[in-house]
Amino acid sequence: MGRRLEVDRALCFGTGLCAATAPGLFTLGADHVAAARTGELTDPAEIALAEEVAECCPREAISLRPE
Repeated sequence: MGRRLEVDRALCFGTGLCAATAPGLFTLGADHVAAARTGELTDPAEIALAEEVAECCPREAISLRPE
C-alpha cells in the first residue's frame, strides 16, 4: 500500500531539514516553506526515509497518509 506525503504549510517555518535530508522528497520554496513531492510513495526505502524525516521535523509539519 502506498503513502502520500504531506506538509502542513501553516506549521512549517522553513528549517530546511527535510529538503537537506531527502531532496528527492522535499523542496524548500522561495518563501522558505517546505513542499512535498506529489504522488504516491510506493518504494519502501522512500517511505522509510519520509517517516524518518517526519519524526525529525521540529514543528511536526510532515505527515504520511495511507493512499
